[in-house]
Amino acid sequence: MNKGLKTTKKKTGPKKKVLNDKKTLDAIVELGSQGLTTGQIARCLGVSWSTLDRRRKEHEEIEDAIKKGEALGVSRVANALYESATIDKNVTAQIFYLKNRSENWSDRQEVNHNLDLAGILSNAHGRIIDARTEEPEALELTQNYARTDSRDGRAESLDERAENKTGQTTTDDKQSGGV
Repeated sequence: MNKGLKTTKKKTGPKKKVLNDKKTLDAIVELGSQGLTTGQIARCLGVSWSTLDRRRKEHEEIEDAIKKGEALGVSRVANALYESATIDKNVTAQIFYLKNRSENWSDRQEVNHNLDLAGILSNAHGRIIDARTEEPEALELTQNYARTDSRDGRAESLDERAENKTGQTTTDDKQSGGV
């Protein structure tokens, strides 16, 4: 046996793909300039989104390539829009350009709302506390509440009304020998 020799164990599984070489970085820039998302770029490179995301955090040049590609794509579209608006005299492109580049042409309206959440919550909390302290009185009032039955002028409590609505025999039925 080889007692004195150390053996190294070979790693199994797929080989780690290099993403920060010049060829791959150029591909990332080109794919990003075409408007692809980070997930789509990862698929084109044959890696998962999580791998690309992890590597972009490890290697600044990958992050820079992604940002450069995005900027290049925006630049290309902006130039095409500008040419369409100025050279081709496309009125829609002109309006779009002006609305997004000039404050005087903007459709945006700025609305500021100031809410006092602490006051609103405090007010709601106070109403809940008030309702809980009034609850025993309110419960007693509803139990003792009586309405006058328009047929015979007899007062009927809420408990009796509930019995009537569920189909149980009423006091009148019991007295008259009814159902």
